[in-house]
Amino acid sequence: MNMNIETRKNEGIKMSLIGIFINFILFVAKLSVGIMANSIAMKADAINNLSDFASAIILLISFYISSRPADQEHPFGHARFEYIASTIVSMIIVFIGFQLGSSSLGKINNPEIVKTDIFFYIVFILSIIVKSYLYYRYKKESKKLDSPILMATAKDSFSDIISTAGLFVSILFGQFFNKAVDGYIGFLISIFIVYTGISILFKTSNRLLGVKADSKLRNEIKQFIRDHDGIYGVHDLIIHDYGVQNYFASVHVEVNAADDIKVSHELIDHIEREVAFKFHINIVLHMDPIDLHDDKKDQIQSELVAILEQIDSHISMHDFRILADGDQNKIIFDLKVRDGCKLSNQEIRQKITEEAHQIAPQYTCYMDIDRNYEVDIAKVPFKQDIKKK
Repeated sequence: MNMNIETRKNEGIKMSLIGIFINFILFVAKLSVGIMANSIAMKADAINNLSDFASAIILLISFYISSRPADQEHPFGHARFEYIASTIVSMIIVFIGFQLGSSSLGKINNPEIVKTDIFFYIVFILSIIVKSYLYYRYKKESKKLDSPILMATAKDSFSDIISTAGLFVSILFGQFFNKAVDGYIGFLISIFIVYTGISILFKTSNRLLGVKADSKLRNEIKQFIRDHDGIYGVHDLIIHDYGVQNYFASVHVEVNAADDIKVSHELIDHIEREVAFKFHINIVLHMDPIDLHDDKKDQIQSELVAILEQIDSHISMHDFRILADGDQNKIIFDLKVRDGCKLSNQEIRQKITEEAHQIAPQYTCYMDIDRNYEVDIAKVPFKQDIKKK
């Protein structure tokens, strides 16, 4: 869901303030009861809420900074700060998990039945109820705002629910059966919390490093462009993620080389505006002119495509053209190598060059090999360079 940046910021700040208020109240309540009952478990849970209080402050700062517009130093905006903030929150979760694991091991070695009263149980139950509400709100708003840090905070709240509920059950078990098991349960919960934090860390780190855009979105954009009259092919679509609702993209489109360049350029501009409006993506289209009525080109291309199928079905060809320039006659094309191809770029280049020479010995073959956005580029001499020689 796309929404106004200011509206998104205000919604995020509202959730941050709710989290700050609730976690501070829980921290004070649990710490007070923990001191009165001399309960290490309750004190540890209070410290956990203090870390959640800090996470909510990070959440608040994140929505302030990520919503700031682009400036001279950050021409693509500040939206990626939300990914950085999510990474910080995930590290806090991992730290809390290790802390709980450490204290749990201590309680396994030195088991002790916790002394409780009615206020002890009231605080535990209210904590679970309030945290469940917070988890529900965070998760709902994270989907509404498409916010990775809200989702991270929701998972943090869920781990708190599991942790508090587990400690509550272990203390009840100790009261009824006079056996301290909260150390064992606490250690199991700590493993779950660490796992949650690491999974969030990997997910947000991947978005910072740059991951391939959703295949459904890529296919929708390519099909939308392909549906326009005057477009004969779409390839090399790359989408860059600069933060939530802040995407930039580039793509190559094939147009008729015989068409007026001004008409083709106007078509390209029109499609760029339509994609921006429909998908909320800033996109740049690169024109690849192709000859639609060149029998010799069509014959050589169809033969090479058939050969490609025999070499490896994971290789496809696009942007095929022939340049006849005196003594320098060239066949130029791009190859897209999909996952599953076991041949190296050098092996592909050698095999296809040999086959192309058999089909059209009077032409020199040049190809760019695109394998997961790593392009092995052939150096094609320009007409001006040839004339200089």
